[in-house]
Amino acid sequence: MAAGTSLLLPVVLAAAAWFGVVEFRVAGLAAALIGLVVGVYYGLLRSGLNLRFRDPSLTGEMILSAILCIAFLGYYAGAARPMLAMFYMVALLFGALRLDAARLLGLAAVAMIAQGTMLWIWHAQNPKAALTDSLVDLAALAVLLPWCAVMGGYVNSMRERLSDSHRQLQEAFHRIEKVAIRDELTGLYNRRFLMEALAREHARAKRLDARFCVCLIDVDHFKAINDTLGHAAGDAVLKHLALVLVSGLRGVDVLGRFGGEEFLLILPDAGHAGAAVAAERVRAAAESAGFPQLPADRRVTVTIGVAASQPGESVEDLLARADSALYRGKAAGRNRVVSVG
Repeated sequence: MAAGTSLLLPVVLAAAAWFGVVEFRVAGLAAALIGLVVGVYYGLLRSGLNLRFRDPSLTGEMILSAILCIAFLGYYAGAARPMLAMFYMVALLFGALRLDAARLLGLAAVAMIAQGTMLWIWHAQNPKAALTDSLVDLAALAVLLPWCAVMGGYVNSMRERLSDSHRQLQEAFHRIEKVAIRDELTGLYNRRFLMEALAREHARAKRLDARFCVCLIDVDHFKAINDTLGHAAGDAVLKHLALVLVSGLRGVDVLGRFGGEEFLLILPDAGHAGAAVAAERVRAAAESAGFPQLPADRRVTVTIGVAASQPGESVEDLLARADSALYRGKAAGRNRVVSVG
């Protein structure tokens, strides 16, 4: 963007030279000077040296370089000098992409000093030239450049507010997304997410001719905990149990609260034997864990039903088999793993 904007300067001077307002050598000088400056900044950006500056975009430095180039070329522009002075405003408006009003006003002051110095040197070399036109041009710049700086700063502040609003919207979206897929009590995935994950895993296994397993985990005698110690203690048990259950899982495993005191564990690329071992590890971890919310002599155990996916089987049928295995475990005395192929 900076290079494209800068190249407008020699293009305009070439057009002025075509109509005989300036000499062609001025347009050539502008092209060479702009090409050199663009090459220097391109080198800084490509080499990574720009990262050493406070603003790695080098916007302020680019504008300063443009101002000095305009003032230098203005010395040779003759009758095209007022037209060339308009590029000070172009340079300042370019800064609206990055700089605040204070920095833009500082650059506007530098532009006024550069233009005034250039005119002073030119009139010193050409004492017979009329001073009035130069003073009028300088007065016009004294009005327009601060206005461009203030407007540029206003545009930049609007851009920053828009950026802040966008960032806040993103944060809100992430919070909403988290609420949508997480169980409020345990922090694990909720039933909706589990069913979506199960559908994805079912489709993947079908596509790749792979297998996976599911484990339905139920807290034993949970109603008794609620009845004797209160629902607050029951909620605390579920929260602590969630931490215990998730601690020994693989990164690809998906664990969530399926409903009430029931949890669902999805084990991708797991065979029947491996899933049974993983479920037994989960059961043992729950049995050996301490629960600060309960009396010291009271333990929490879980019963787990494990089912391995079968070719052509639906998700509903797979869950039904895991549920059947879970109830067989409860009927057999709880605190155990029952698996079906």
